Amino acid sequence: MSTIHRAENTDDPERLARVVAWLEEAALTQPVVMAVHPRTRKLLERNGIAPRGLRLVDPLGYLDMTQLVHHAASVFTDSGGLQKEAYFHRVPCVTLRDETEWVETIEAGWNRLWTEDRYKPRREIPDYGDGRSAAVVAELMHALV
Repeated sequence: MSTIHRAENTDDPERLARVVAWLEEAALTQPVVMAVHPRTRKLLERNGIAPRGLRLVDPLGYLDMTQLVHHAASVFTDSGGLQKEAYFHRVPCVTLRDETEWVETIEAGWNRLWTEDRYKPRREIPDYGDGRSAAVVAELMHALV
């Protein structure tokens, strides 16, 4: 399943065409359902980009999107939230961006950037970090005094 909505992927017609071509390639080996944001749909049409091999659907509500993610083989997205949702459902994700705020999902092998060929070895992500947050904050505050 896929979503594309960020300006970095949609505002530049060349970049949008590259992202769509990447998704079309992915669709050669597995079905790809793409929930299309209205702005993205408008830019696809304006730039004459007609995705081939993708099943385009209108935007989905939270529960329908959650079901789609839960049953997906993979998630391809530029959405920060959906990257993390994919992990919660234990579905591998490819982030269609050059960086991500969810670096722990990449380090844990559940996510990779679209410019990477492979995932890192998969492991669980601790729900609350490594348990050292209070000590780190105290050390930082002490250093400021």
